[in-house]
Amino acid sequence: MKTSGKSNGVLQNNNGLNLIKVNFEGELVMGNPVNLTEEQKLLKDRLYVLNQKLWKFIKDRTKPMDYEAMQPLYQEMAKTAHELHMSLKDSGNEPKHHKYMLENRGVPVEDIEFYNHIHPVDDLLKFIDDINANDDPEDTTIGKKFTLKIYTRRWGHYDHYSMVRTEHGWDFQEMLISNSGECGKDGNPNLCRALEHDSVCYPKQIGDFFEYLWEQASEGLTAQEVQECFDMLGEWISTCEMNTPRGIFGGLI
Repeated sequence: MKTSGKSNGVLQNNNGLNLIKVNFEGELVMGNPVNLTEEQKLLKDRLYVLNQKLWKFIKDRTKPMDYEAMQPLYQEMAKTAHELHMSLKDSGNEPKHHKYMLENRGVPVEDIEFYNHIHPVDDLLKFIDDINANDDPEDTTIGKKFTLKIYTRRWGHYDHYSMVRTEHGWDFQEMLISNSGECGKDGNPNLCRALEHDSVCYPKQIGDFFEYLWEQASEGLTAQEVQECFDMLGEWISTCEMNTPRGIFGGLI
C-alpha cells in the first residue's frame, strides 16, 4: 500500500501531525522498527537520499546510463551504509540480510564493499524499518518422506521410491539395500543406481532438478509442494521410460 505526504518516514496530516510510520519506499510499516540514535537517524536519512538518487539513475530510460557519473554516488552510499551497519552492530542491532544476499555479495558484511551495490542497501533500510524484513523462510521439510512414482518397462508397472529430505541431501529408501542410503542433493549416487538397476531410461539432467528442488524446499516450500514436484519429476522419468525406442533396440536396454 503506497502512501503520500510522508516526512522522514512518518505520514503526516495537513497540520503536520504524525499519523503512521512508513518505510523508505513509502509503504506502511507493519513490523518492529529499530530504535535509532540521533546519529543513526542522520546516517539513515543520508543513505536514503543516496539510494534514491541511484535508483533515479537506474530507472531513467530516457538517456544512456552514465556509470562514471554514478561511481561517486555508489562509493558514498557504500561508505554511509557501512558506517550505519557498524553503528547498529555496536549498539546491539546488527542488520540481518537474506542468505542469498550474503552469498551473492561474496564479501563479509563488515567489508565496505558489501554495500557497494544498491540491493543490500535496500535491505539495510528495510531492516531498520522492520527487524524481521530480511528473515529467510523457515525450512519445514527436513525429515519429511516423499514418494517418487516411476513406471518401469522391466516390470510393466509403476514402482514407488521413498526419499527423505535430510540436512545435506536425500535419504533414498528402496527395497534393494545396496541402492538405499544417504544421497547428495542431486540424488546421487543411489537414485541413479536404482534406476539403472531397473533398466529405466531417465533424463540426463534429473539430478540437477532434484538439487534445485532441494534448494527451493530450503527456502520454505511446504511438504505438499515438494511432493507435487516429486510427482512432476516422476512423470518426466516415466514419460522418458515409456517412450524408449522399441524394435531392434530392445536388446540394448
